[in-house]
Amino acid sequence: MDPGHPLQGMTDLWEDTVDDMAATAAELREAGWETVELHPGAVTPLPRLEADDGYEDDRMGFDVLVPGNEFEAVQAAVEGAEYDEYEAYNAQANGVVFAVVVMKAEAAGRVVLIPVYYKIEDAEETVERIEAAGESRLYVRPLDDSDRVLFTQQAPEALLPGEE
Repeated sequence: MDPGHPLQGMTDLWEDTVDDMAATAAELREAGWETVELHPGAVTPLPRLEADDGYEDDRMGFDVLVPGNEFEAVQAAVEGAEYDEYEAYNAQANGVVFAVVVMKAEAAGRVVLIPVYYKIEDAEETVERIEAAGESRLYVRPLDDSDRVLFTQQAPEALLPGEE
């Protein structure tokens, strides 16, 4: 793993986050929800601070890269459903935020669970933009970047770093 990667030396905490997601998904399934669990390969704060190539991107929040089969499952889950509620569970250690985002489409009885991580110092501009807008966004996409599914989180405080 790249020494600058947010999960360097933190894989146990990431595994705990994914385990928490799986436990939450099991509880939701037991309560009658249809669930989709994601396992991101990378989570990138938008915009990236090191992007000095003049490229500007008005997206705000986090880019979440998932395997193709999981992306297809997300596409199917959002079809005909309005994801109008969310919960987030956040922890942080050594300057890295770990969160499980639970996006709910109450009327459709569907839930998409998205674990995310990011290094606080890499997300300073992203956090500022989220705080100013009062919302965050998760852009879920496959490796080929052919499409995206957008989830918006109003009142995004649960996704942001707190006092460590």
